[in-house]
Amino acid sequence: MAKYINEIEGTTVPVGILDITLYRDDLTTLANQPQVHQTEVTFSVTDKKLVLIDDVLYTGRTVRAALDAIMDLGRPEVVQLAVLIDRGHREIPIRADYVGKNVPTSRKEVISVRLSEIDNEERVIILEGN
Repeated sequence: MAKYINEIEGTTVPVGILDITLYRDDLTTLANQPQVHQTEVTFSVTDKKLVLIDDVLYTGRTVRAALDAIMDLGRPEVVQLAVLIDRGHREIPIRADYVGKNVPTSRKEVISVRLSEIDNEERVIILEGN
């Protein structure tokens, strides 16, 4: 994504990876030993315009955790949210600024996003959950 912005706008956009594991409000229900990864944000977020990107927006709890993690890094000027899929069912008042597709689902369904970089295929699958 940053490569395309550079080609179009002629400017380099810093990109980072945010691990929100320890900021989740359901941490104790995830696993006895949750898998913690490394946050890779090598630039200051203070006074920056940030775009937080996620694959699926559901309850809003993941975004809330990400906002907490971002605030521990600094105080951005603005934070916007871009999601590939918005499936509804919010538990926290979170709204995406940019949405690829709104996909109405039941709470029993699970959305699986497959990306070629990870899964060797590009597709979104709606599965019947528990």
